[in-house]
Amino acid sequence: MIIHSVNASNVLKYSSLKLPDIPEQGLIAISGANESGKSSIGETVCFALFGRTFSLGPEELTKVIRWGETHCEAQLEFTCGDGVRYRLERFLDDSGNHSARLAPAGVNDEDQVVRGIEQVADRIYQLIGFEYEEFVESFYLAQREITTPHPHSYAVKTMAGLVTLEYCDAACQEDRDDAEDELSQRQQELDGLQQQMVELDIDPALMPGLESERQTIAQRLDHTQQLMEELDTASSAYQDAMPIRAKSTSKAGSAGFFSLLFFLLAAVAGGAWYMLTNMPEHELSGRLSEWLVQMVPDWGEATLPWLLYAAAGSGLLFLIFLIRRGALKSRVAAYSETAANLADVLNRLDEVPSAVVPDEAPDADSSAVETDQEETAADSAEVEETQAPAIVDRAARSRLVSRVTDWSASVAEVRDSVAGELDQLNGNLEQFRLRADELNQSIGIEQERLDRAARLKEMMASLNEKIDERKQYIQTCDLADELIRGTTREVSHQFNRKLRGLVSKTLPLFTENRYEHLQIDDDLTVRAFSSEKRDFMDLDEISSGTQRQIMLAVRLALSQELVARAVKGGQFLFLDEPFAFFDEKRTRSSLTVLPTLSEELNQIWIVAQDFADDLKFDLHIQCDRDTDQLPVA
Repeated sequence: MIIHSVNASNVLKYSSLKLPDIPEQGLIAISGANESGKSSIGETVCFALFGRTFSLGPEELTKVIRWGETHCEAQLEFTCGDGVRYRLERFLDDSGNHSARLAPAGVNDEDQVVRGIEQVADRIYQLIGFEYEEFVESFYLAQREITTPHPHSYAVKTMAGLVTLEYCDAACQEDRDDAEDELSQRQQELDGLQQQMVELDIDPALMPGLESERQTIAQRLDHTQQLMEELDTASSAYQDAMPIRAKSTSKAGSAGFFSLLFFLLAAVAGGAWYMLTNMPEHELSGRLSEWLVQMVPDWGEATLPWLLYAAAGSGLLFLIFLIRRGALKSRVAAYSETAANLADVLNRLDEVPSAVVPDEAPDADSSAVETDQEETAADSAEVEETQAPAIVDRAARSRLVSRVTDWSASVAEVRDSVAGELDQLNGNLEQFRLRADELNQSIGIEQERLDRAARLKEMMASLNEKIDERKQYIQTCDLADELIRGTTREVSHQFNRKLRGLVSKTLPLFTENRYEHLQIDDDLTVRAFSSEKRDFMDLDEISSGTQRQIMLAVRLALSQELVARAVKGGQFLFLDEPFAFFDEKRTRSSLTVLPTLSEELNQIWIVAQDFADDLKFDLHIQCDRDTDQLPVA
């Protein structure tokens, strides 16, 4: 976007502001004393474009109107990437009435005229490619301290391409919250149905379980026996492998120690050889040579290659021990399958069901059912007295699995624990046989009550399906959120890298090659690389003038990035007193550099209280605080 003319009446300081025939490229200087209206020119351009200014918030927009007047208006003619010259008009009165009009200059065709605040704002964005927030973070440096841009500002996020991602993330979070609310509601309904089932004292899965259990008892017996065989085999393998693995681990540690030792020897010998060969005049080389002469009486030029031989030999030994360590580590890793197999078998012990002692049957309408129930309860009591099932300590088993997995369980501990598990499995086998005798009695008692609970079961099944679907949807939202956040981090990283590249082109020019490039973190923290110190420096270590040169380079880099991303054609740049704290040399250097920064940033407005007489500008606007008109009548 290139500005061709600015006309305004009753805007801020000026009752009349007329700047026709503005050069399309080059430096445009604005000078004058304090309160002479320099910044008002930039604020007028900002007001014309976006209907607001940097110094006044939207709620106090009427303060744009010059004191004592009832209304103001601003006109701006500009061209953008399509090559058409546009005329933008904006009007505001002290009652808050605000209007805007945009059309190609000199065209009265109503079909090409855009009217209305929102309509003009949308059309302006289509034409120039950026909004107010991006404008004040890049192309418009208002009169303020030049600081690092805030990483969470809307403008920086927009320039980095993060706004759309944040919109998607917010929408994803909103969908997830809705799903959570629906899940909570469905869960409450399910809880109500479950309470009804509790009141009926019915286990919905009991009847199908009883019927299928008669057919699967034999399978459970086979499965339990097979698991006992696997447990015994895995335990024996673990006990055999543990001492071998411990020995391999010890050897791997020794090999790692020697590989590190020989690596350090190779580095020291190689470094010493390099210092004595390529930097003989260095103070450290002299000290090293003296020490070698003291330690090795025959030391001289002829023996200097010994250091290289020592470095090569140490490097070879380093590789040998490193390979040895890798082989031992591979062997140790191979044994991990042994521990994993034992841990897997132990974990699968939870699959073996314990013997089920039938609950007391609920009330029935017939006395026969009650009699059968009492007989079943009596039989069960006898079974409990004769063969009570062993108690499984699942916490102890879990701890054993953890210790087996990391090979911290001793052979004795594994042997004793497995023996206890095998005893428990034997007890389960006997209980399965007893349970088969109880099934026929329990099925007849439960059938009548299941009929009464059938409808409740169907409703609960339906609710469970909906709950599972909502849970799956929430998991999908979580995955989407994770992907969006990962993409956001990657886009932010690429933006910072691109920003560093742009700054590296301008920073040496601003600082006379004393600072070559910047280190810009994801939070936009800036450190500068000093050509003299050959290291990165915090901004606090740099003079205030240089700090502002660096920050100006960062702001200009944001401008270049926005031009590359969104702007087609040339673009103006308005810098309000960017050199307020620069010395004369820095100011001259910066004025020389600015026109060369970018082929697109070709119209640069610069505000200062005064400029040296020998500086040349394509247009020099001089403001006077004693008049409210520009140009001065």
